[in-house]
Amino acid sequence: MPRLGLITDRVRRTIPALGRRAPDLAQQLDAHGGIGPGFHLLRHLLSVLILAHHCRVAVIGAVQPGQEALETGAAAAGAAIVAVGHGKFLGGFLQPFLYALVGMFFALSGFLIAGSALRTGKVGPFLANRGLRILPALTVEVTLCALVLGPFFTTLPLRQYFSDPLFLSYFGNIVGHVSFVLPGVFQDNPWPSIVNTNLWTLPPEFWCYLIMLGLMVCGVLATPIRLTAAVIGIAAIALGLGLYDPATYTVRHDNTHFTTWYIVLMFFFGVVLFLNARRVVMSFRIFLVCGLLYYVMMMADVLGVVSGMLLTYCMVYIGMQNFRWFDRIVRKDLSYGIYLYGFPLTQATVALLLPHLADLPKAVCFALIFPVVLVLTASFASISWDYIEKPALKLRRFLVRKPRPAATVAQAV
Repeated sequence: MPRLGLITDRVRRTIPALGRRAPDLAQQLDAHGGIGPGFHLLRHLLSVLILAHHCRVAVIGAVQPGQEALETGAAAAGAAIVAVGHGKFLGGFLQPFLYALVGMFFALSGFLIAGSALRTGKVGPFLANRGLRILPALTVEVTLCALVLGPFFTTLPLRQYFSDPLFLSYFGNIVGHVSFVLPGVFQDNPWPSIVNTNLWTLPPEFWCYLIMLGLMVCGVLATPIRLTAAVIGIAAIALGLGLYDPATYTVRHDNTHFTTWYIVLMFFFGVVLFLNARRVVMSFRIFLVCGLLYYVMMMADVLGVVSGMLLTYCMVYIGMQNFRWFDRIVRKDLSYGIYLYGFPLTQATVALLLPHLADLPKAVCFALIFPVVLVLTASFASISWDYIEKPALKLRRFLVRKPRPAATVAQAV
């Protein structure tokens, strides 16, 4: 009888647990002070994976549509750079993961910026936060590329380099007028002429901020139902157009990137998910189903708009997990520095080392070059955080009034 009683007690304790509803997103955010504990790892993981992908292409080579336009400085922001040498492995079943990298970054940005906008509640603080987070480090990176990296690697005489219109136009990157080329720089690299391909994301990112600003001014951001309905409506139209004419209204820009309009839409998928946190159940099973459906849709190239919604849920689920071991190892936010410096340092390392590795297979060259690139990029990112990004963020107290008391996520939505 005592043994039977012990079993009965265990069953009684188990039954309520089995029927317990999974926590919603708002509860998990409130439990962690409004911050997803896994976003720190996710930002860095995405940054490093993009860095590795770009390093691989920089070693193997790339085909650039409109190469003549690039050399004359007429390349449009976000011009397609199609990597060769993907093979069946990367060009096949790994392709959905390549699409996911930038897509998850924009959805993550929308999710976090929605919270920031609601906390500040005013246009001035929002603009100050975005400007201080983005512009100082970007200005330093663009200036270093133009004044240090460019003169070192250019094949032109310095007088000709500094007088070339491409030199001055490169500074347009600071305000979102993207230019990938510096005169005579990296012309002999396997991925020729491109100084920093990562900057193609600046115009869509600025568009996201501009639209968010408009939503704040109009008061739509404070009314989740209206904003959610608007985003769902736009997504439905995009889905319908994609079904009507898949070739014209595809969400794919090239073999690895979503189109610009779609990554902007994914930004607002992240915004909507934050605003509706009370209605979003965090479940591992839902995460697996969303991940599987995303993968199948991307492989089949169908329902691209829906696949982005599924990917956004996967992003948030990962962001809600604890990775304390990573937080203890990486205490700084190096993700933005990796984004800024990763590609220029990759191209510079390839230019210096690859000629000495010419007799080795490309895979071996990549295995030798990438660790060097990773260490260099992390070092520059750390310096950027310590001496540029972190001090710039401290200036917020001079430009922004003390924010109103932080509300819980449940109250905010």
